[in-house]
Order: sequence, then structure tokens, then C-alpha cells
Amino acid sequence: MRLSGYLVGASIVSLAAAITGFDEECAPYSFHSTGYDDEIPFPYFNSTEETALFIRCAETTYECDPAIHGSAWFMIDSKTEAVPEDCYKEVYGLHPYDNYTGPISMPGLTELSGCGISGTYEYVGDTYEQVAVYPSNVTSVDLPDVVSIQSGIVIDNANSITSLNVPELRDLVHLILNFTGGPPINLTFPRLYNVYAIEIYGEIDTLDFHSLNKTSTTIFVNSTGNLDCDAFAKSVVNTTSYYLEETGVSCTSKMGTVNLTHVEPPIPEVTSGAFKIQGGFLTMTALLGYILAL
Repeated sequence: MRLSGYLVGASIVSLAAAITGFDEECAPYSFHSTGYDDEIPFPYFNSTEETALFIRCAETTYECDPAIHGSAWFMIDSKTEAVPEDCYKEVYGLHPYDNYTGPISMPGLTELSGCGISGTYEYVGDTYEQVAVYPSNVTSVDLPDVVSIQSGIVIDNANSITSLNVPELRDLVHLILNFTGGPPINLTFPRLYNVYAIEIYGEIDTLDFHSLNKTSTTIFVNSTGNLDCDAFAKSVVNTTSYYLEETGVSCTSKMGTVNLTHVEPPIPEVTSGAFKIQGGFLTMTALLGYILAL
């Protein structure tokens, strides 16, 4: 028994030694590091110079059972290392600072807890109507390998963005994009499959959800561009939920306004003949069961 216990203990120590401890360089992006103020609601991404570090931290930070490993946080590259069963990936959020300037490009990043890009609003008077608006200086967003964003993408007061590229994105909760006042922008989401809510504003000429399967609320689009709202609404209205009253698509552009509602499809009627066949089948099944029981 002592030998067995020794071997188990040795294996635990060996396993703990096999994974790399938490890298404090990742502290500014993580809720749970030892060197970061946990009272800040989420970590901020500061500059383009931090891109490689942010990707590495986001892809390799794991929380593990401290009873096994002696600590909770580790760096594990799942592409080249085995991930212990008790370890779970820490999913980071992407939130640039208000003064962030330039493009955001993160190839290799595969998952986010959320993505929020916004300018700032400052109250300059005694009422809520007296507000100074300072737009975001982000110029483009390129996340070519991101598959999942848990809470969603919220881009607001961002009139400098010329492109948004998320070709592999499949699942998220909210897609809220406000490019009002900015340059023309074409938006395509080729793999987006499930999303709870969609709201999009800006000078949009092209908007495509090629693989969209399900949304849960009305899709709102307000474009100052030449978006064909009729074609767009028809292409996505059946993805909206018909369980909620008046759910569908509301789209406005230079070409006009279109409002479509997803109507619940009729329930197929079952003919009396089908009932007779089904009834006869059930009768024969019952009779056969009775005979076999004899």
C-alpha cells in the first residue's frame, strides 16, 4: 500500500511538473492572475504591439485543480501538449482601450468570451441629453480564426472601421454593430450559424448570412447605403423565431424599408385514411402480441 501511494504521489508531482506555470506577462488580460486588480470588470487590450502576447495568453491560459498541481493557473499549448483532464481553458475577452488607434488583427486566436469596441460618451451638462461623443479609433477588425464568441460582438460609436472579418465565426449571443457616420462597409458572415440577436447600423451595401440557422429576436438593420432590403429580409426571415409575436426582419436602406414576419408553418393534416391504416396496424400489432403470449 505504501508503494502504491508513493507511485500515485510521484505521478501527481510528475504531472504538475509537466505543465508550465502561469506567465505573469499575461496578467493584464486575465481576471485571475496574482498581479492584476480583480476589481476591474474585464481586461483591456492596449496597442498593436501587444497582439502576439495577447494571442499567446488567450490560447494557452488554463485553470487547473490546485489540489493536484499545487497551483491553479498554467500555460498549456493544446496543439503540442496534452491537457490534463482537470484543466479548463480560460477564455479571454477582447476590449481595446478607448484611445486604441489602428487595426486589430489576430490570426491564430480561436475563441473569445466577448468582443467590445466602442468610443466614449462624456456628459458635459446637467442633463442626459448633453453628451460629448468621442468615436473609437479602431480602423479594422480581422479575426480570421475565431470560431466562438460566448457573449457576442458589440461595436458602437466606431465610425473609423472599414472592415470586419470573422470568416470562421459560428456561434455567439449578440451581434450589435453600429458604424453610423463611417465609410461604406460590406459585411459577410459565411459560417455564422446561431445568434440570439442582430442589430446593424451604418452605410452598408452588402450584408450576407449564408449559413444562418436560428435567431431568437427580430433582426434590425438600418443602412444609409444601397442594401437590397427586400432580398436580405427574404433570405433570413425564416431563421427568426415564430414563437414570439411579430418576430422577423426590419430593414431600412436607400432602397426602401421592408418588414417581414416569420409566420409559423401550418401543421400537416392527417387524413382519416391515415388514421384507419394506423389503427389497423396497431390492432394487428396487439393481436400478434397476444398470440405470442399464449
